[in-house]
This record gives sequence, structure tokens and C-alpha cells, in this order.
Amino acid sequence: MPSPFDPELRTYDEDRAIHGDYPLKLRMLMRAKTIVKKAIATGTPVEPFDEPYTVIAILGQSNAAGAGIEVGGTAPTPPNPRVHQWPGCGRYRGRKPLAAIDPLLHEVPTNGVGFATEFGSLLADASAKPVLLVPTARGDTSFWPKNGYSWNPANTDVRVNLFKYACKQIDSALKFSGQPLSGILWHQGESDGPLTPAELYQEQFDLLIATLRVRYGPVPFILGGLSPEYMRFGPPKLAGIDAVHKDTPNRHPNARFVEPPDGMLNGSPGVPGVAEDPHFTAEAGRIIGRRMFSTYQEMTSAGS
Repeated sequence: MPSPFDPELRTYDEDRAIHGDYPLKLRMLMRAKTIVKKAIATGTPVEPFDEPYTVIAILGQSNAAGAGIEVGGTAPTPPNPRVHQWPGCGRYRGRKPLAAIDPLLHEVPTNGVGFATEFGSLLADASAKPVLLVPTARGDTSFWPKNGYSWNPANTDVRVNLFKYACKQIDSALKFSGQPLSGILWHQGESDGPLTPAELYQEQFDLLIATLRVRYGPVPFILGGLSPEYMRFGPPKLAGIDAVHKDTPNRHPNARFVEPPDGMLNGSPGVPGVAEDPHFTAEAGRIIGRRMFSTYQEMTSAGS
């Protein structure tokens, strides 16, 4: 049997034993913490705009939800009062919009900065229209069923099917706003690297995109790439997931791939005492948000 310390030689079954479900006791603890986090999530209520919103959905795992830490020498972007969020959890879920302030309220509250607020702010300024972000991401999730979650639209066995959860949130936001969906931002794949063969990932990812298109039309689908830095020290099988992402525009019309910045992770791999961390810094998140917006402008002529 290959050594568990040699990721180049491990099988997917061996990787799933290492990177898949947490032990039962830890899963139960995680579930309890999730319940508490959702219960106390509040955010800042705002009055809805009378003018039509541009509605943008955010799907994926932790880098979509926002896990970025501010690094010395960078300054956070002030919240844009023209950007609201339709909360994915907490006491106001499905009831009223909140100010789009990091951390956004996704499937569970996070504690960092992502790309969505930067994207939303640029879109609101360029279009002179208010923006409603629909945060639906969840960290450490995959298409492969892990800890009771899955992004696979066809999976009916997991406790929480995140694709169905995301659609429910989007539908709720569209009903509230009275507007169609204008775009989808996606960032995910780190967890699937050691769990899902690239060909299976592509099959399930394509099903997700195709099903979203059936529900919401051929809206722009913009996906951010995995960190080049993390791919150098993370699971070797991430290369297959990355290849699927880069090829997505060839398989789906009105889909674009956005290159991420390199060398901008919260952790510093190779430095003793510093944990390897696949999460982009807050500034990297803002860079991704700017690149996604530039791509969105090219696709839609927003703000022109």
C-alpha cells in the first residue's frame, strides 16, 4: 500500500480516507457550531432600493465565501451603500436585504474577506444601479459528499445539497427583487482535488452549470482559478481540477475563466511553524473581484 505521506502514489480511496469525512465526533461538533453561528448571524438591515437591483449569485467553497485576512500595508475597501446582500443564513434569511459588508452571510457565516463585495461595488458604480449579492458558498465542500454536504445536483443522499440550497436562495432573492439573475460567480475545487477524479468532477460541474442555465437562462458564469501557490504545495491531483476549470469556456457558452493572483495566500508554505493555507488574502480576494468584474464588463457591456 502506498505511503499516506506520498500524495503522488495514493489512490482516491486512500485520499478520501485522509481528506474526506471528519470523524463522527468532530462532524457532530462542527454541526453544533454551525447551528449556533447561524442562530446568532445578524448583519446590518437596510431599506430596499426602489429602483431595480442587478442580482449576482456567489457559489462555491471558502474562497468564494471569503476567508481572506488583511495583510499589513493593505486597506479594506469601504462598503458601498449601493450594494446589498440577500443573506444566506441568520434571522433575516429570506426576509430582507442587509448591507453587503464582509464577511457576507453565506450558508454559514465566515470570518474573512472574499471577492464578491469588490465585484459588487465596481458593478454598482459602473452601472449606476444597485446590486443585490446572493451569497450561497460553504467552506470545505466538494462535489464528492463530505461531512453531509455536496455540490452535485444529482446527489440525493447528503444532508445538505448545496446546489439545491443555492437555487432556493437565488429563487428567494429573485422573488424579492422582481428581477432576473444577471450573473453567477464561482470559486471551488480545492476540496475536490484529492476526492474526485477530474473526469467525474467535469461531469458533475457541467451538470451544475447546465442545470443553472435551465433555471436562470444563459447568464454570465465566471469562475476563479485555484491558487497557483496552493497547487505547488497542495494535493497533486488539483492539476486535473484546474484543467477542467480552464477548459470550461470551451464547453459552455457565456462562461469565462479568471486567472487568480500568485503568492497571495494567508499562510506561507515552507516556513516552519506556519500552516499551509489555501485561502487567498483579503487583497487577493479584491484582485479576483476586480478581474471578475472586468470579465463581466466584457461579457455584458455593463456600465458602458
